[in-house]
Amino acid sequence: MQEALERLRRYGLKITPRRRAIFSAFSDCSIALFPRMVQESLRLQFSRCGLPGIYRNLEALADCGVLVRVAGFGRQRSYALCRYSGKDIPHYHQIICISCGRIGSFHECAWHDGMKIDDFTLVSHIVQLQGICASCASPDTET
Repeated sequence: MQEALERLRRYGLKITPRRRAIFSAFSDCSIALFPRMVQESLRLQFSRCGLPGIYRNLEALADCGVLVRVAGFGRQRSYALCRYSGKDIPHYHQIICISCGRIGSFHECAWHDGMKIDDFTLVSHIVQLQGICASCASPDTET
């Protein structure tokens, strides 16, 4: 948690009680959370907890690399804790289990900023893979 708080400070963000609570909600689980799930978690601690404020905080935490954005079906966006440990915003990709929602990560990537693809210069990219985790793929797993 300390590393995430330091990252917030480096990006000029205040460490508010609400941001601490959001970070805590993510650190307690291994799946991506939707903004409404975060809102429900925070309602236990804060009497006023509007969805626009949740979205703003989630986006701020993603912009500084504490959270990663997870694209879903139907244009639903969820967020997951970035488990990268480093000072800069990481070159980070995730793989999501389509059965249970567990998040994994990988750092190997064939693309890098500045490379030429066709007649384009790559300036950024997002890679998200979907699969089945070992636990869900196991024949011993009950469904």
